[in-house]
Amino acid sequence: MMNNFKDKYRGEEAIDFAAKNLKKLESNPETWETEYICEETGNIWIMDYPHSDQHGGGSPRLRMIEKENKKNKGVRP
Repeated sequence: MMNNFKDKYRGEEAIDFAAKNLKKLESNPETWETEYICEETGNIWIMDYPHSDQHGGGSPRLRMIEKENKKNKGVRP
């Protein structure tokens, strides 16, 4: 299913990838971050809006985070 995937997506590609491959775990409306998990691989993904100064929050970014970065992000292990 997820044979050839990247570790970062932007814009519509990020939304499509999350919808087709990931399960939503939690959202933080204050930071505009949403945490997802890939049930197939166990990888954790974060969708955020790094250009929130733009109209509508800018384009979304979806990125896989490394396990050692989960604690640094405040994301549960």
